[in-house]
Amino acid sequence: MSTMYDWSKPCLDILQSIFKRLNRKDFHRARTVCSTWYTVSETCMPPPYPWRLVFRKYSVWSLDPEGNDVRENKFSTLLFDPEEDSIREIEYPELDLSEKYCIASCSNWLLMVDQRLNFNILNVFTRETIILPSMEPSLLGIQQGDDDDEEDEYFISRNEIEDAKRSAVLWINERTRDYVVAFAYKRDFLFTFKKGDEAWRRNLQGTRCDDMAFKDNKLYVLALDNFIKIVDLSGDLPRESLENPYLNHRFTFRMGPRECIWKRRIAISKSGEVLVIQSSKVSKDKFVFQIFKMNVESSKWEIVDSLGDEMLIFGHGVTVRTSVKGGSICFAEDDIDPCKGSGVFDLATGTITWAKQVGKKLSESRWFVPGYC
Repeated sequence: MSTMYDWSKPCLDILQSIFKRLNRKDFHRARTVCSTWYTVSETCMPPPYPWRLVFRKYSVWSLDPEGNDVRENKFSTLLFDPEEDSIREIEYPELDLSEKYCIASCSNWLLMVDQRLNFNILNVFTRETIILPSMEPSLLGIQQGDDDDEEDEYFISRNEIEDAKRSAVLWINERTRDYVVAFAYKRDFLFTFKKGDEAWRRNLQGTRCDDMAFKDNKLYVLALDNFIKIVDLSGDLPRESLENPYLNHRFTFRMGPRECIWKRRIAISKSGEVLVIQSSKVSKDKFVFQIFKMNVESSKWEIVDSLGDEMLIFGHGVTVRTSVKGGSICFAEDDIDPCKGSGVFDLATGTITWAKQVGKKLSESRWFVPGYC
């Protein structure tokens, strides 16, 4: 007579040994099997480091029974693991993601949106999907521009997708699946949604968002006027935090004579300090990244020369303590010049190491850190 074995509760030593032998992709898929496996995986989690994620959209043509041409849209991701120098492709055959765009990421999850503002959260490795409710009911009554067609009242164009990437935040707990999403519609209307909410909630009316970051139940908003506001999301309802040391201290800096600011983003360090990072063009072929933080004694913004053993992904929102060289800034194609590609900026030397090309040139790509929120 055969006996049933509960694979969720094998010998912990054996399970640890299995996890240590898995490649990164299989490691992150295996830890989602159950809570026991997840807990054991935490004891042998490899040091985090950034991967590159390239989105591949293409069409496959076939003939239907009547002999007519039929086009099927496909979507897959190419995952480049720099430590193993390997590329893996993951397809999503049961999901129609051909019209979706990735605007934020956290750990193994991507925040996807289409031009009609339909959101979902996608796990890169397991294909698990969380569908968010429509944003349209929360947008009703918002005054649009005079040139907007009534039919397309709540719509973002392809040209606005890049702005959407700096106006969105995702945070998710891998074990509990608790999550927080923030999105600033056309930068003017900030909405948040977290697990358990019935609808999107509007916040900070009158604030125009330039970038956002999330850490420890707080949403940090860098406004277009360079002031920083904080929304506390720890309670049932979001509220603006008045315990904000940056509230009356606008971000300021001295620009060089030939310097041209390309982009500006916000991030939160491991210690909880707010960092403002900007990419600049200082000469014809030279791009640099600068990091600023506020001196709490003088309330002045100062340049940061080192991140210690932390690194950051430009636009990711938080710094990462990593096994690779600290003081690095990973950036994507559009963060400096779309024609230059992605790479890594060394804060100490001011030099750029250009990344290996993955997929077709100018394909949409981003950096992400598997297993790290």
